[in-house]
This record gives sequence, structure tokens and C-alpha cells, in this order.
Amino acid sequence: MNQSSSIQGTQQYLNAIQNLQTEIITTQSNILNQVAGRMVETIRRSSRIFIFGTGHSHMMAEEAFYRAGGLAAAVPIFMSDLMLHQNPDLGSRLERTPGVAPILLDLYQARAGEMLFVYSNSGVNQLPIEIAILAKERGLIVVGICSLAYARVAPLSALGKRLDEVVDYVIDNRGEPGDGLVELDGSDWRVGPSSTITGALIWNGLVVEVTQRMHAAGETPPIYVSFNMRGAAEHNAVILKEWGRINPHLKGWIENDC
Repeated sequence: MNQSSSIQGTQQYLNAIQNLQTEIITTQSNILNQVAGRMVETIRRSSRIFIFGTGHSHMMAEEAFYRAGGLAAAVPIFMSDLMLHQNPDLGSRLERTPGVAPILLDLYQARAGEMLFVYSNSGVNQLPIEIAILAKERGLIVVGICSLAYARVAPLSALGKRLDEVVDYVIDNRGEPGDGLVELDGSDWRVGPSSTITGALIWNGLVVEVTQRMHAAGETPPIYVSFNMRGAAEHNAVILKEWGRINPHLKGWIENDC
């Protein structure tokens, strides 16, 4: 097998994912502009921006959290049983189970004026929709990121709602139903999921937009710097003093360090 044929699938996926990323940004500039504005307002109030997802979507909460080049206002909503490293079958069941959402919002003491990003590729599972509904009832600004095409064909939960129907702002990740981008000849199934890459693109694109707006306004955006950079420890200490105390994942560590 020669080199060109051995990477044919890789090139096919690269082409597909690049086209998809360009489509997401160029066709949704208006909604991205609105969401970025709400994020700036939230940060100026010293309020938190929560990120939540189940299954593989939980990686978006990790991507946003305590990230070099990322926002200190970002607070992940974590629940180990909803991730994949312990029991993926349990996580799949829990994301379809009623009654988990209020426990999580209470645990994080989410309150009016804060923001919540909910990642759910299919846009139909019980828990992501339930937490979006409850967050809106509590006065949070809720942003949903999902595939609208997927949500239109996936079976609904007992709530009978799709994520895009219950949030303040919806960003379409433009993914294919089932998440695979690349067809396999002679098969009904696709490979090459896109939602993780596009989810990170959407979040980090908004981070750049938000920080540039604040910087242009003469403000200091609350961003973390890699500790491997000269001067980072001093910079991060200032950021953490303000934001670490309202982030439950950092609060105990910050208090012990002081």
C-alpha cells in the first residue's frame, strides 16, 4: 500500500471537519455575537459561566476548566457517574433519568444572572434538557450546543422536548445524525465523529471573542496562563484570588494555599 492510499481516510475526514467548522462559524455569526455579549456581561458581574455535558460531551466542561488561555469564569458541572471512565452503561442510564438535574444545580448553587452552556449532541436526552429547563426557571442564561439535524430524528425523552426548544440561545454544531462524518462504502453507518472538535471550536472561539472585547475596552479579561510561561504564577495568583473562591473545584485548594 502506498502512502497516498494509506491516508485517504484521514484526508477525507480532514476535509469534512474543516468544511464543517467553517460552516458553523460563517453561518452563525449573529448568534455567536449575541452569546459572546452575554458572556462579557456575566464576567463583568463577577458571575460564573457553567458548562455541562454527559457522556463524551462532558469533555467540553473539562476543556473549559482551569485551561491555559481559558476563562477563569468557566465552572464545569461534574458528576463522575455521568462520565465514561467508571461505568459507561451507568452514565448512559443516568443521562436518561429524571430528577438528577436539580441535584446538580443545588450542588453548584447556581443562581440568577449566571450562565449555563449545555452540550448535548443529539439534543434529546433527559438530563441535558431537564437541567436547561430548571436553569432557565432559576434565572440563568442558558446556551444549548447540539446538532439540529440529529435532534430532528432522534427519539424524544419523556419530557417531549428538544434542547433547542428550551434554551435562550442555540448553537448548531451542524453534525450528522449519529455524529459520524464519513460514509463507509456498503455500510449504513458512518465514522469520524465531529461533535468534540466542533464543540471545542465553539467554546474557544467564544473565549477569544470575549477576551478581545474586554481587552479592547481597557479591561483585564480573567484568563489563565500556562504555568510553564515566565510570570504565569504571579498572573494566575491574582486571577485565582478573585475567581477561585467562587469555583467549588478550586475553592478548597485556594483557601488552603492562602
